[in-house]
Amino acid sequence: MIKTGSVALLFFFSLSLEAAVPSVKVLIAKSLKNIIVEGIDLRKTIHTQKISQQYSGRKILSFNCGTQNKNARSLPKNSLLVASLSSPTGLVSWGNQKYKGELQLLTNPKQESCDLVNLVPMESYLTTLLSKEMNGTWPVEALKAQAVAARTYAYDRIRRGIKVENEEKLYHLESSEKDQVSGSYFDATKNTQVAAKETEGEILVGPTGKIAPAFFHSKCGGKTLRPDQVWGGVEEGYRSVNCTFCQSTGMKDWKHQMKGEKLTSMVDQVLKKYYSDQVQGEGIRIMPDSIHNSEIRLYAGDRLHIIKKSYLRNMAGRETLPSNNFVMQTKNNQIQVEGSGYGHGVGLCQLGALELAKRGYDYRQILSFYFPRHRMRKVY
Repeated sequence: MIKTGSVALLFFFSLSLEAAVPSVKVLIAKSLKNIIVEGIDLRKTIHTQKISQQYSGRKILSFNCGTQNKNARSLPKNSLLVASLSSPTGLVSWGNQKYKGELQLLTNPKQESCDLVNLVPMESYLTTLLSKEMNGTWPVEALKAQAVAARTYAYDRIRRGIKVENEEKLYHLESSEKDQVSGSYFDATKNTQVAAKETEGEILVGPTGKIAPAFFHSKCGGKTLRPDQVWGGVEEGYRSVNCTFCQSTGMKDWKHQMKGEKLTSMVDQVLKKYYSDQVQGEGIRIMPDSIHNSEIRLYAGDRLHIIKKSYLRNMAGRETLPSNNFVMQTKNNQIQVEGSGYGHGVGLCQLGALELAKRGYDYRQILSFYFPRHRMRKVY
C-alpha cells in the first residue's frame, strides 16, 4: 500500500498566477513532399517572401516541397520557417485531421522536403496528448497525473528554447515516442479536457525547485528506474520505487530466444558505441543476474564487461527487448531472454497510475508515489 506519510511530501506552491498560458511547437510530421492544408477564412504567411494573405470562406492550399520545387535547391540546408497558416475558427486541417492553433511549414535540413509543426497552446496540446499517451476514457485522476508529468516535460522543453542537442530547431518537441505522442482536435475527450483544466499550469520540480523533465512509461514491471540507470544522465529528485500496481494489467511477462551470434553482435555494437571498446575473443558468457538489475555482467572472451541493459535494448529494438527489466541465460546454445514491463521504466508507470486511480487515489497521491522527492508548482 502507499503510505500516507509519503503522500504529504508532494506539496503545492504557486510561482505565478498571472503568467500567460505558453504555446508549444510540436513537430507532427517529417519529410513531406506535398502538403495540403484546409480551413475557413485561412490566413497564410509566406515568411521567405514576407507576404501575408487572407482568404474568405473555405480554402484548400497546396505546397510542393519535393524535387519539382524550383526554389528548393536555393533554400538553406538548415531548417527554415517557410509558411504559417491559421484560421479565426481556431482549427486548421491537414490530411484527415484538424488541429488547434497554427500549422507551420519548415524546410527539412536533410532533403528537399518539408516538416510540419503545430503551434498550439499548452492546455489544448495536453487534451489531445492524454488520449494518445494514456486513454481518453481512463479515470480522471490517472489522466491528471499524466497531464502534470507531460506538462512538466513540455514546459522544460519550452524553457530551454528551440536549441536542442546543440542544433537549432524550430520546434520544441516531437509528437513521437522520442518525446511525447500528441493527437489532433478530435482526440480530446471530456475526461482529458477535465484533467487538463483541473491541473492547469501545474508541473513537478525537484527538491531544490529545479525544473527538469518528468518521464513516464507504459508499465514498469514491478520496479521503476532512475534516469541514470537508463540514459546515464542524472536528474534531480528521482528514486526507484517498487510498484505492484501494474502487474495485473497490460502486457504480460515476456520471453523469447535469440542466437548466441546475435547477442555477440549486439554486445560488440554496444561496446563500440557506448564504451569505446569491442568484443575480443570468442563467445559470450552471461553471469547470474536479477530481472531488476539495471546492468548485465558478461564475459566476452576473457574480459568481464558490465553493460547497461538499456544500451542493449537500444541496440536490439523494442520488439526484442520491450523493457529494461530482463534477464538472459544460455540454454542449449541459445540465449533465453525473460522480462517484464513495457517501456524505459523511468518515472510515472501509466498502468500503475490507472490501478491507483481505480482504487481511489487522487493525482497528487499518484505523483507522490512515483516522484516521492518532487514537489508541485503552479507556473501559470
